Amino acid sequence: MQRVGVHRFCQVSGILSAVVLALLLVGTTSGRDALGWIYLQSAEAITNATHIRTFPLDRLDPTCPQCM
Repeated sequence: MQRVGVHRFCQVSGILSAVVLALLLVGTTSGRDALGWIYLQSAEAITNATHIRTFPLDRLDPTCPQCM
């Protein structure tokens, strides 16, 4: 019989735990409510975020004659 290393055991148990957690989140009402809440919070955070003025990347393009 082949021995299973600790590292391999941790990998397999981590993957199985992630699959079970994903199934619980999608398969239960409270899980779907939690996913919806996370989505709404992230959408609100993106909406209220302060946007940084971007640097025009055309200025770095040597083939752009208007940018020189």
